[in-house]
Amino acid sequence: MFPDPQSKSARLFERAGRVQPGANTRHMITFGPYIVYADHGEGCRLTDVDGNVYLDWINNFSTQIHGYAFPPILEAVREQIGRTICCILPDEAEIELSEMIVERMPGVDQVRFTNSGTEAIMVAVKAARAITGRGKVAKAEGGYHGQFDLMEASFLPTPANWGPPERPAAPPLGVGTPTSLMEQVVVYPFNDWPASEALLEESADDLAAVVIDPYPARLGFSPADHSYLEALKAFCRRRGVVLIFDEVFCNRASYHGAQGRAGVTPDLTVMGKIIGGGFPIGAVGGTREAMAVFDNLAGPLRMSHSGTFTANPVSMAAGVAALKHLTPDVFERLERQGDRFREGLTAIFRREGLAMRANGLASMTSLQFFTEPARNYREFYTRSGPDYLQRMQALHRQFLSEGVLMATRGMMIGSTAMTDADIEETLERCGRALAAFAGQVAA
Repeated sequence: MFPDPQSKSARLFERAGRVQPGANTRHMITFGPYIVYADHGEGCRLTDVDGNVYLDWINNFSTQIHGYAFPPILEAVREQIGRTICCILPDEAEIELSEMIVERMPGVDQVRFTNSGTEAIMVAVKAARAITGRGKVAKAEGGYHGQFDLMEASFLPTPANWGPPERPAAPPLGVGTPTSLMEQVVVYPFNDWPASEALLEESADDLAAVVIDPYPARLGFSPADHSYLEALKAFCRRRGVVLIFDEVFCNRASYHGAQGRAGVTPDLTVMGKIIGGGFPIGAVGGTREAMAVFDNLAGPLRMSHSGTFTANPVSMAAGVAALKHLTPDVFERLERQGDRFREGLTAIFRREGLAMRANGLASMTSLQFFTEPARNYREFYTRSGPDYLQRMQALHRQFLSEGVLMATRGMMIGSTAMTDADIEETLERCGRALAAFAGQVAA
């Protein structure tokens, strides 16, 4: 199935290279020797332009929580497009989606929408600065918070630039990022409260926000300890700092989001992906006190927030339809299937003699080249080994050949479209792929 140099995907990839740098517009989807091009999707299966059918375990990096062609979303979108695609006036669906988010999220009293998770994190940081009158932002080492150069500090650091463990450096991701900008970032070590507290206290008078993803995808869904999150919250309360949870990805951790599962509520919550039903969306929600910074009816504004496509009515309608069908019972089923999937993968690892781990929670799984859970970015990086990317690319190719789509760094995300039979079929295909991979490793 893959690779086939004579395939239509291979030809499209060559054609794209003439008009797109790297033959793509999203670095995160690229893999060699060419990218597979989609034709159509239905349920949990995606068919490429050559007619190959894949069980989709990426789901557009979590956005497609209901899979493809989900009838309630299609119906809502068709109806909305027939009325208006976008206009200067708001739509009732914007209120309805806000109400649904407020009902679910323990730390959210009010909501404002954006067009992406990246934009939402940018707006949340602006809000925190306006609330506090301070400029610096703290983030966990190795954390991903969108394509925003301030928050890209210490994303994918290496031993060459990550600094001492008790005082992580803030290396930029992009060449040419101003040094002065990196000076506005405090990087703290994930799950190490004594070291984190020392760093945060040191900058407390200048600190606007502490940003954290409670179940970070880039750390293979290694959870933040409950006590660690509680300590962060206590610090922020004591020092007047805004605590921001980035739930763009991990919002699917439960019906009440990551904060509901973790049992800790922030001041502001950044959301996206599953709340848009597959359409572009982002959101910032928070306590009434924190969200007052956006209230233009309460006096002079301390910050501005708007956008041509903000709260696009099609995204709003799709989001309402998506959340209506994400009930507590549905989340329980996703959790059960996720547990079964990880259990099945673990059995395959043992059978094939692979020192690997299927880490994760709910419908989120990470394939890892080590067996004991990593508690922070440095443990994840070190245990993954120097040839991590090469091995993951080889595993990714074996999965593609067996008709299973996973992310190039081993992330696998389920959907409500998957039945128990689909889980078992995936495990059968993964078993063949992992057996072939084990043969490569042995050779």
